[in-house]
Order: sequence, then C-alpha cells, then structure tokens
Amino acid sequence: SMWFVLYFAYLFIGRTYGWYGLLMVVPLAFAMLCIVLSVMHDGSHGSFSNSRLWNSIANYSLAFAGGSPILWHQLHVRAHHDHTNVIGHDQDFESGGLIRLHPAQPKHPAHRFQRFYAWFLYGGHSLRWILVDDIKDYFTHRWPLNKAQRKTLLIEIILGKTWHLTSYLVIPWLVTGSWQLALTFYAIHWVLLSVALILIFAMAHLTEVQEMHATKEEGKQDWALHQIATTVDFATKNRVLSWIVGGLNFQIEHHIFPKISHTRYHLIQPVIKEYCREHGVRYFEYPTFRAVLAGHYRHLKMLGA
Repeated sequence: SMWFVLYFAYLFIGRTYGWYGLLMVVPLAFAMLCIVLSVMHDGSHGSFSNSRLWNSIANYSLAFAGGSPILWHQLHVRAHHDHTNVIGHDQDFESGGLIRLHPAQPKHPAHRFQRFYAWFLYGGHSLRWILVDDIKDYFTHRWPLNKAQRKTLLIEIILGKTWHLTSYLVIPWLVTGSWQLALTFYAIHWVLLSVALILIFAMAHLTEVQEMHATKEEGKQDWALHQIATTVDFATKNRVLSWIVGGLNFQIEHHIFPKISHTRYHLIQPVIKEYCREHGVRYFEYPTFRAVLAGHYRHLKMLGA
C-alpha cells in the first residue's frame, strides 16, 4: 500500500508540476527496497508466515519489481545458500570480469582501480538482473528446470517485464506527458535501488574476513560451520537498519536458520554466539554499517592489488 500511495503521488506531482515529480524517486525506491528485503526475501525462504499461501504471495512480490521468483529461488535460495562463497556455484559475485570479488577469479590490470569504480558499477545491478539476466537464463537453460517450471518461468518473464516497463515508463510517460521525466525517474530509481541491494546482500559475504573457496571440497564439511566461516553480521544494534533491511544484517543467523522469520534473529543471536565461544568457532560481527563498508573497500583493494 505504501508503494501505491507514493506511486500515485509521483504521477500526480509529475502531471501537475513536471520535473518536481523527481522528489518522489527516493521515497518510491525506499518502498520497493522494503518490499524486496522485508517481504519477498522472507517469502522466498518460507519464513514470512506460517501459511504456505502467504509465503507464496510474499515470494511473488518479486514479480512486482519485474524479477522472476523461480530464477530467484535457483540463484539465491539454492545456489547461494547451499554453496556460499564457492566459485562456480554461488553466483552472487559474478561481474563479467569487470570487478574481481573472489580470489579464484582472474586478475586484470584494471582491477587495481576497482575499489574506486566498483561503487558506480553497482548502480546497474538491478536493471541488468531484470532486463538481461532473467531472459538470458531462460534461453540458455542455466538452471535445471522441468517443462512445467519452464512454462511458468516464461509466463513470469513476460508478465513481470511487461509490468515493470509499463509501470515505470509507459504509464508515467502517458500521465505526465514527458518521456524525459519518466526515463530520468526510472534510471535514478533503479540506480538507487541497485546500490542499496548490493550494499545489503554483498556486505555480509564480501569483506576481508570471510572465507572464499575455489571448490566445494575446500569448504568446511559441516554445512553450518561453512555458513559461519563465509558470513558476517553487521550493525545488529541498529534497530532502524534492521527494520529497513528485513533483518539481513543478522546474516549469520539467517544463513543457519533461513526458515526462521527475520523478526526472531535478535533472539537467537546470543545462543549462536555462545555456541561459537564454547566450541572455538570464529563468529565475526562488524559493529556498524560504516565498518562493514570499510571492510568491503579493503576487500576490493586486496583483490585488485
């Protein structure tokens, strides 16, 4: 409901006051960020509700943003959570060679500057994901899907991309009468959202302290220990941030217990910490969001050096 209120406010202001409609770009991007992080993400893990129906509805809110729930399940719920930080299995650090995020990736001379330019490239993540990657994954058969799943996936892609382009470009253009305003709003909105999503999802796995493996055999044999070794928490005392990001700053808790609602992460964190202390398992937590950003910067610098 928050998204629709802000969306219609954007259309009204754009139609009545023209370029002042851009004032709504940050609030609307924030609303979409909350949908993706606090609703869709929990739904995709079956932790949004005790009801399978409501989990499914929450999961399909990704299609509201233009993405494919089926491909998200393959990319995130299975590949990322089953093989965190393992090259060739976890796809979260693929960048087409533009950024070196894993020590097993090839190094190029330009990577020595990646700690400066990577932040700008992050701005294109969501649009590449929505407009290119989903469609490419379908036609290249990237994931093992049966005929029924591929049929559903095709419907998701057609309807999701059509809604995405219609809601963000066609309707604003027709209502405001300015394709320049619609296109500018669209670009700024998705750049902001892209950077926000990267800074939330990537920070917990891509700093200088997590383990990063070239093969599955290199990882710890115990699945839970592997999750702790490849993941960190950050700014868990910041309640406002925890609400905005859907508890994803409690990333260790989420990776060990992905089917628990994010509203319970702060309750199980002390138990996991105590277990790690008793068994000599390293548990790493950055105290602030600024600290984890600095850790990611050092990660970029180290792998580009």
